[in-house]
Amino acid sequence: MNERIFVTGASGYVGSVIAARLARKGHKVFGLTRTREHARALDAMGVHPVLGDLAGEQDWLGVLQNCDGAVHTAFDGENGAADVDHAALEALRLASLDGRVRRVLYTSGTWVHGHGDNGHADERTPLAPLAVVQWRAAHEEIALDLAAHDVDVVILRPGMAYGEHRGMLGGWFAEAHDSHTVTYPGDGSQHWSLVHREDLAEGYALAYEHGEAGERYLLADESRFTVKELAEAVAEATDSKAISWPAAELVKAMGGYGEALLNDLTVSSARARRQLGWVPRHTSFVAEARDLWREWQAGRAAPVR
Repeated sequence: MNERIFVTGASGYVGSVIAARLARKGHKVFGLTRTREHARALDAMGVHPVLGDLAGEQDWLGVLQNCDGAVHTAFDGENGAADVDHAALEALRLASLDGRVRRVLYTSGTWVHGHGDNGHADERTPLAPLAVVQWRAAHEEIALDLAAHDVDVVILRPGMAYGEHRGMLGGWFAEAHDSHTVTYPGDGSQHWSLVHREDLAEGYALAYEHGEAGERYLLADESRFTVKELAEAVAEATDSKAISWPAAELVKAMGGYGEALLNDLTVSSARARRQLGWVPRHTSFVAEARDLWREWQAGRAAPVR
């Protein structure tokens, strides 16, 4: 199955590795990006760059309409995440009405489960989104409504991605590099659901090819480390010191995002393993911390990709 696939956020931390993986699978991938520098990087990894902005004029819509499917990974916190996401969903609706798009992967996240059921969740767990992603649950339903236009929609809820030099956990390595400290939120007793970006990309490729229409899949490695254990692993790998950012100070400084970082949630990816055959290769951030440190250093020195 070699298809024309449009990827939003194709130069982003998550979108770039997904676009590259789909291209390696033999699909003709068109990646939406906002800068010519990123366009050159996409071209170098076998993705056809499309200059444009979800929050601006949609002069790229014609390319989307001429694709068989789309993978929406873009997240624009600078221009209003919910508004930009809604604009993307409207573009997908137009592409299904006046174009050939018949398959869509929509990116949500584990935070739509909030605190889960006593700190645990799978796809059957009722949604109770954290405040910072309150809009996500409604947008999942808007995406699923594309089924009325004969579009197969799959919802993906990835955990917190790591690997390379970007991302939240990449920020820990950057802090260690700059100041020899690793600051973790609160007392660090909470758990985060993690997934290596390369494993995440494979999960998306499998979901595009085999995911059931209308299905939702959680994608995480199912490790059970506390956030303090994660931070201490980075500190040990980088010869730094792990320090706590008291919860009250964190929330005062970062608001809803700070509250989300304090959230304690682990998720099961049994459905993705069973239905998609997804098997993460990276299952222990703690055990791989030294390799991840070297990966961060190499990624920081490499061109944007």
